[in-house]
Amino acid sequence: MKIKETILGALSLGCLILWVLEFRRTGTFREHYWLLMLCLAFLLAFLYVRGQRLNRPEQKPPTPVKATKRKKKKS
Repeated sequence: MKIKETILGALSLGCLILWVLEFRRTGTFREHYWLLMLCLAFLLAFLYVRGQRLNRPEQKPPTPVKATKRKKKKS
């Protein structure tokens, strides 16, 4: 996992934990709905970044061109 994926995953998990704690504290879903949506946004961003990394073709070094021997023309 790259650092960007790690950060997005941690942000998503952190927002979810904050939402659960605030929901338990107040008991109302309406006041802390934005934390749940922020968690979902970070989760979708994480999945997008990971999918882009996995679908990217591997960078292979270019193969060296071999020198070919030229045949002498017969006169």
